[in-house]
Amino acid sequence: MEPKSGKLHKLGSGLFGPKWTEKWVHLDGTLLKCFPMDVEQQVFSLGSSRQSSTYELMDYKFAMADEKKSNRKFTFQLEPKEKSSKTVTFACSSEKELAEWRLALTSRLCLSADANISPVITEKIRRAAEAFSEIDHRHSGKIDAGKLGGLLQTISFSSYYHA
Repeated sequence: MEPKSGKLHKLGSGLFGPKWTEKWVHLDGTLLKCFPMDVEQQVFSLGSSRQSSTYELMDYKFAMADEKKSNRKFTFQLEPKEKSSKTVTFACSSEKELAEWRLALTSRLCLSADANISPVITEKIRRAAEAFSEIDHRHSGKIDAGKLGGLLQTISFSSYYHA
């Protein structure tokens, strides 16, 4: 899978309560790495910055964040599967960017870390996630039952079972 990188805002805790900070986020395989951004920094280089946090996606599930609680539009969360970790909240700058990050993250979350899946299957999973994302305009993770037939016609899993 292609790596994905970009600027996102990450919700953290500040001295006076929750605080949004701009991060450079790099998704490579199932690792999501966050790097601090300088206010003056226009161009980012992975080699010139030290990493502030890393998240193994197999330990999390993707969820849309409540905009009212986060006070930001276009937010998503990585919710830990184990209670010992904290939920991580990110904000995108647009609905399009949110859809891109959602697709990139969810396509990796459906694969196990040690799965030996062929590139053909991986591409079919990516296309299925993309087709679902196009139907799910509200990014709720749900679609109308009337649209399900169209989605099933768009994607075909029958070739998964052929030798």
